[in-house]
Amino acid sequence: MYRTISTLFCLGILSACVATNTNPPSSEMASNPSIDLQVESSKLTSEEKLTLAQQYYESGQPEKALMLYKETANEGLPRAQSELGLIYDVGALGIKEDNELAFHWYLKAAKQHDTQALINLAAFYRNGEFVDQNLDQAIDYYQRAISLNAPMASCELGFLYLDEPARKDLLKAEANFLLGAKQQLASCYLGLAYLYHFEKDNVKQSFEWYKLAADAGNASAQYNLATIYFDGVATKVDPEKGVHYLLLAVEQNHKSAVGYMANMYDFGWFVEQDQKLAIQIYQRAAELGDAGSMVNLATYFESGQYVPQDIDTALKLYQLAAQQNNALALNNMASIYFNGNHVERNTALGLELFNKAATMNNPQALYNLGTIYRDGNSVKRDRTKALSLFQQAADLGLEQAYFEVGKAYHLGLGTEKNDQLALPYLLEIAEGNSLATHYLGVIYYKSDLVEHNIDKAIAYFEKAHSQGEIDSTVNLGQLYEYGSPNHHDLDLAIAWYKKGIEGEHPYAYMRLGLLYMNGEGVPQNMQYGLELYTTFCKLRNYNENMKLGNLFFFGNEIKQDYLQARHFYELALKQQDSTAANNLGEMYRLGLGVKQDIEQAVSLYRSAAEWHGQTTAMLNLSELYLEGEGIPVNEELGLTWLRKAAEHNDSEAQYRLGKYLLDRESTTAGETWMNKSANGGNQKAIKYLQEKL
Repeated sequence: MYRTISTLFCLGILSACVATNTNPPSSEMASNPSIDLQVESSKLTSEEKLTLAQQYYESGQPEKALMLYKETANEGLPRAQSELGLIYDVGALGIKEDNELAFHWYLKAAKQHDTQALINLAAFYRNGEFVDQNLDQAIDYYQRAISLNAPMASCELGFLYLDEPARKDLLKAEANFLLGAKQQLASCYLGLAYLYHFEKDNVKQSFEWYKLAADAGNASAQYNLATIYFDGVATKVDPEKGVHYLLLAVEQNHKSAVGYMANMYDFGWFVEQDQKLAIQIYQRAAELGDAGSMVNLATYFESGQYVPQDIDTALKLYQLAAQQNNALALNNMASIYFNGNHVERNTALGLELFNKAATMNNPQALYNLGTIYRDGNSVKRDRTKALSLFQQAADLGLEQAYFEVGKAYHLGLGTEKNDQLALPYLLEIAEGNSLATHYLGVIYYKSDLVEHNIDKAIAYFEKAHSQGEIDSTVNLGQLYEYGSPNHHDLDLAIAWYKKGIEGEHPYAYMRLGLLYMNGEGVPQNMQYGLELYTTFCKLRNYNENMKLGNLFFFGNEIKQDYLQARHFYELALKQQDSTAANNLGEMYRLGLGVKQDIEQAVSLYRSAAEWHGQTTAMLNLSELYLEGEGIPVNEELGLTWLRKAAEHNDSEAQYRLGKYLLDRESTTAGETWMNKSANGGNQKAIKYLQEKL
C-alpha cells in the first residue's frame, strides 16, 4: 500500500476540513461569531445551534458541544448528522469510539446528500470496518459524492483504484486524481505522484506532482519530496531543499519524516552524526507510531548504547512495531529469545518469530533461519533447507546470504558442488568479503567445472590476502611451488609461505619446513625444517612425533629414512599414539629398518588396538592369526580381531568378515556384514554383492 491519506475527514470543529454547508447560518449568527454562549438553544435555528456547538468546543465545553450536535442531528440537519457520525467514528468530545453509531449517523446524513457522510461511508465499506468489505459499495458512495461536486471523493476513489488489488485500474485512478487536481486538492496531487512514481516508474513526472502537493501543505508529499532531493532522483542532490521539505513534514508530525530525521542524525546523513539526538528524535517518531523508529530505538535499549540497557523496554518497542507487521521487529525479538539475550532462552518462541518474519520476506530472518539449520542449532541439521533459506535471502539482496549461497555451491553444502553456480554469487560480494575473494581464486585455480585461469586465480588470491585472508598465502605458495608449471617460482613460493607463517597458518609452516628439509629453493637445513614441521603439527593438534615418523616412514615428501621413522615412532609410543604403534608394528612385521620380529609386531598391534581402538591394527592382527604369518594359525583369535574391527564400523573389516563367513556357508551373518560394508561405500563389497548374490 502507498502512503495514502486518511480516508476519514476531520471534524469541522477541529480543522478547516469541513463539508460544504448547504444551509448557510442566519445573518445574525454569521455576523456575530462571538455570540453569547449562554443563549438558550430553543431560540436558535439548527444552523445556529451547530455554530454554537463549535463555539462551545472552542471554549473548552465539550459536553455542551456534544449535546448541541446531538440535538441538531436529531432535528435532521445533515451536516450535524455527518459530524456527529465523525465524533463517534474517532471518539471525540470525551466519548468512546462507536462504529455502530458512526455508521448510523453517516447513513442518515448520506440520505440527505451530505458529501462528507458519503465519503466516510465509502471508507467503511472499503476498509471492511463494522460492515463487510464491499468495494463496489464503496465505489458507489464515492461516485455519488463526486456527482454532488465533492472533489475530495475523486481523490479517495483514485486511491481505491490505485491501492486495491481487486479493483486496481490505473486509468481510472489517474482520471479521478486529475479531477481533484483541477480543484487544486493536495491529496490528488499526491495520488498522481504515487501513480507516476510507483506504478509508471516515472520519477521525473512524479516529482512535479510531489512538489505541487508539498507546496500545498501535504506532509506526505513534503516527506517524499525531501527524500527525492536527498537521493538525487529525477533532480540533482540538494540537501538544503531536502531538509527544507523534511522540516515542513516534521512540523506536521509526519511520523515517517520524523523517523527519517532521526536516521539522519543516527547515521550522519547530510548532518553531523549525533546518536544521542537521534535517540530523542526516534522517541518522538515512535510516539507518533513510526514502526521503523520503534525498532531503531529498541536496538539502542537492547545494546545499552547511549542509554541504560533495558531489554524489557526494547521488547515492548519491538512488540509495538510487530503489531504493525514490522518484520525486522519480529526478527530482533526472535534473536533475543532464541539466543537468551538477557532473558530466559526460549528457542521454540524464537523459531516461531523467525519463521513469522521469514514469511514476510524479511531477508535477515531468512538468513538467521539459514544459519540455524546450517549449524543444527536447536533443530536437526539440514544443509539443504539452509541453502533454500539463504537463496531466498540472497534474492532479496542480503549480501551475507550471497556469500552463504556461493559457499554452499562451491563446497557442496546441501547441494552438489557446482562452481559455475557459485561464481555469480561470490563475484557479487567479493569486493567486501575476503573469503569470497579467496574462493574465487580457488575456483579459477582448480575447479572441475570452471575453466582454469591461473592469472585470475593469482589476482584473486592476492586481493583476498590484502583483505586479510591468510589462507590465500598458502594457495599462492602452493601455486608457485608446484601448482602451475608456467608459474613455477620457488622464491615467490617461499615468500608467500613466510607471509603465511606471519599469520600462523599451519600449512605454511609445513610446506616451508619441507623445503628446508629437502633444500629446495633454500639451503638445506634439516633442523630448521623439523622445527617448522613440528610447529605445523602443534597448530593442528597432531602428535608431532607420529607425524614426523610418518614423514620418514612413507617418504612421500622427503627422502625415506626408516631409522628416523623408528626414532620418532618410539617417541610417540611413550605418548600412547596408536598410529605410531601400528606403523612401527608394520616395520617389525616386514623388517623395514629393523630386524623382522613378528612377536614384537603383534605386541605393537595390540597396543594400537587397545589404546584407541585402531581398526587398522585389528585388521593386521586378524591377518597374522588367520594366515599364520610367522606365528601358528589361530582362527579364533583372528576372527575375534576381525569382528572387533567390523564392530568399529571399519568397512574393510566388514567386507573381510562377510566374505569369510559366506565362503564357509554362514549365509545370514555373512550377508549382514557384506551389506554393512557395501552401505559404508566399500567397492569390493558392492562388487561382491552384484556378482555373487
